Amino acid sequence: MKQLLAGLVLMIAVKSHAQMVEYFAGDKRTGIDIMWFKNFQNKQKAKTAFLYFSRNRASVSYKQGSAAMGSTNAVSYNFKNGLGLVTVASFVNAGFVPKAGVQYYRQSGNFMFFGWLVSDIKKQGNVDLFGLFRYQPTVSENWRGLLQMELFPVYQPSSELWNIIERVRLGAKYRAWSRGLMMDFQQTGKNNFIGTSNLGAFIRYEF
Repeated sequence: MKQLLAGLVLMIAVKSHAQMVEYFAGDKRTGIDIMWFKNFQNKQKAKTAFLYFSRNRASVSYKQGSAAMGSTNAVSYNFKNGLGLVTVASFVNAGFVPKAGVQYYRQSGNFMFFGWLVSDIKKQGNVDLFGLFRYQPTVSENWRGLLQMELFPVYQPSSELWNIIERVRLGAKYRAWSRGLMMDFQQTGKNNFIGTSNLGAFIRYEF
């Protein structure tokens, strides 16, 4: 619980720079998710090819009281075709993990896709595949629909173990506020997977 509170204080301290702050409450866990996604600017205030991505999540279990925290920060150089080179620094309960690899980013109208394939620079050599898809169709001047899906599989070559996370957000957006249903899933294993789920609702504010 102390770790979760410390993480929330840190997130609140940087929320003025965030693009998205989400609170979610599921049937097993509740927590907060803060994401910042922005291109660096040059002296003329124009966007450059360098992109900064920051994702900070903290959640706690209702029954066990166990806290889970994670902070991912990435800097990438993106070419005009959407491909890029990325370096990632992840801070999780187990400690600091540096990663590097390739990235793809495409945004067109109401559609956005952002993802990467990176490898752990440390001895473990874990391979991460991350994908974030978001679609926000326009309904009226102030209303939009919201469909967001994430896929985050991690493979450990040393143990041949997979850890796969899927997150789904389905709802509606009114101006800067979004709300709706949330579904988080996780599977862990080699041949036989053990799965968990967290189903509930979310509310989100975008800056």
